[in-house]
Amino acid sequence: MRKRWKAWASVASIVSVLAAGGGQVYAKEQSEQPLRVSQEAVPAKIAFTRQDHLWLLDARIPGAKPKQVEKDGFDQIVGWSKDGEWLLFLKYKGSDTYSAPGYLWAVKADGSGAFQIDDRPVMDQPKWSPVDKKIAYFVQTGSAEDPKPFFVIKEIKDNQAVEVHATKEVDFVDFSWMPDGERLLVSTSAAKDRAMNLVLRELTGKTVATYPIAAPPNVEEGIYAWAARAMAISSDGAHVGYYLQYNSASLSADGVPIELFDLSQPNKKPVELGTGLIHPQWLRWSPDGRQLAFIDGTDRMATYNKHLNLADPSGKVVSDSPKDSVDTMPTWTTAAPYSLFFTRGKGTEYHYDPQKVMVPGQRIWQKEAGAPAKQVTQGTMLTADYFPYPSPDGKQLFFVRVDQAQKGSLYLSVQGKETELLRDVTGDIGYYANYLPQWISVYWESKTTAASLSK
Repeated sequence: MRKRWKAWASVASIVSVLAAGGGQVYAKEQSEQPLRVSQEAVPAKIAFTRQDHLWLLDARIPGAKPKQVEKDGFDQIVGWSKDGEWLLFLKYKGSDTYSAPGYLWAVKADGSGAFQIDDRPVMDQPKWSPVDKKIAYFVQTGSAEDPKPFFVIKEIKDNQAVEVHATKEVDFVDFSWMPDGERLLVSTSAAKDRAMNLVLRELTGKTVATYPIAAPPNVEEGIYAWAARAMAISSDGAHVGYYLQYNSASLSADGVPIELFDLSQPNKKPVELGTGLIHPQWLRWSPDGRQLAFIDGTDRMATYNKHLNLADPSGKVVSDSPKDSVDTMPTWTTAAPYSLFFTRGKGTEYHYDPQKVMVPGQRIWQKEAGAPAKQVTQGTMLTADYFPYPSPDGKQLFFVRVDQAQKGSLYLSVQGKETELLRDVTGDIGYYANYLPQWISVYWESKTTAASLSK
């Protein structure tokens, strides 16, 4: 089994189980080069992993071949910058991501200029600013016996990372960028006689506002709500959804409360929406801030009892997910009218077999406003579809179709026609088949740009 490396002792005891990877190392492929099957131009830049290494493909150029970024260690995709010029990734030294720390790197979209952003090991997931090329992340300082967190904000300028802010006195557990890119919302943990808070801060660390979201816990009871994690903030900055993590790793791994808090009405109590696993990718606001998509369901297994729900800013929850289905990976289009893509299959007991898919017959579905969800990809029970990446208007869709637990192909669906673009895309099944971190990351460009490149 694999596990993303964690070294923050005060937090690792709680979150290490949540970060565990459940996949097995797959057999190395014989081919050195992934195969681009379709040569047609598509207005997108694509990052993907194969044999634990990072590759980039400029699909805007007909016939362009994938470029390998690094050849040593293990790579995990973080994601594209707002303008699509840079891709962040974590690079793990050694033979796997279980025993070795990860280091933060960036590479240009054309595969050139890769450089290490920080020489210290990274803790948790780095996060791009929603408006520019700033990156916020935790690193480890101190000794192996006494590790300490250090919070850093850097900005990529002139092909290098310039420090914007750093603090050694880290008093928060998690953070999210506010939509304006000028402030952060951080969460502080509960303790005896200390309430659990959300705190709004400037990038300099100056506190703007503090929002208590629970009374101090009764620590004598042993188990209590410890901190808000993976905060998802609406586009207007008024509402935040989050997971309410316990001070128990094993209990948190099987599901925690999902809450919604109105930052514009701080005297109102949070609304509990449901229960889910602490996966940031499973908690997503629509771009207009009118709907929060989340995956509801207990048990750490990602192959059953997971259902797509939608909440409005008042906390009203609706769902049309069948009881026997399993839903994951909610992904919104970025252009109005907004629609939601997600994976759906029939709930399946968790049994890992490298030669078989985890949820046979799982497909990509789409839910448009005011209409029932509909299946938009087709396939056999020997395959399963993951990682939906719709174009801004939702008329084109990238996804990965796996035919083995950790191996598949990148497909493009346009008006129901499915075309294989890349063969031999590989990755890990993640923690109990959550398929995280993602194997691909797509930055959609305009069709005008694609047309000009294809001439």
